[in-house]
Amino acid sequence: MPMYEYRCNQCGQRQSRLVYSWTPADGLSCRGCASNDLSRLVSGFSFHRSWGESLNWMPDNAAADLDNSHVGSIDGHMGRMGEAMGGLVTPDFHEHRQEINNPDG
Repeated sequence: MPMYEYRCNQCGQRQSRLVYSWTPADGLSCRGCASNDLSRLVSGFSFHRSWGESLNWMPDNAAADLDNSHVGSIDGHMGRMGEAMGGLVTPDFHEHRQEINNPDG
């Protein structure tokens, strides 16, 4: 059910309304002055990406400075990945970083 913004052409008040599919178009009135003379406004919008989509954050050149043969480089890269994901990483992620830094246990 969409939210729409309206402006009253009588008093100028802006208001947001949840509009159901069964709501008659002429059934809305201003909350300030009760006028039926409302104009629907073009509203801004936002969308949220799922956590799974956020995993596709890495551009093609993000691993350009990664040296697979250097432990510090791998750990640093994993740290940047964790920060880019807002710290929302699994316990396994932390365990893997510890294993990289302490391969003998």
